[in-house]
Amino acid sequence: MNIQELINQQMDHFIEKLMSKDQLSHEKLIEVASHVGAYLIRTRHIQNKGIASQEIDLVLQSVFAFIHTNFENQFHTEDFILIKETTSNLLKDPSFDQEIEDYFKEFYT
Repeated sequence: MNIQELINQQMDHFIEKLMSKDQLSHEKLIEVASHVGAYLIRTRHIQNKGIASQEIDLVLQSVFAFIHTNFENQFHTEDFILIKETTSNLLKDPSFDQEIEDYFKEFYT
């Protein structure tokens, strides 16, 4: 499974969960996209003991592609910048590994 397929699968799952709880919103989708991107970047970093900037860009571009394809004309450049910044800030948090686990738990209960 390539990065785009993985992101599509994860985003579809989380969006379905949000919809079932009537919680899908513009802001919530940005939040989920940022967490998915950060999680994949962190996972690749752990697996490879490092990550190239090109790989980070590929993850973010794949997240953006999912949103653009599924929510055409509903998200703008500012939203993609916010996702990128939020993803970066999540990864800078020293307790990221625990926080991301806690964040995703809500989607599996």
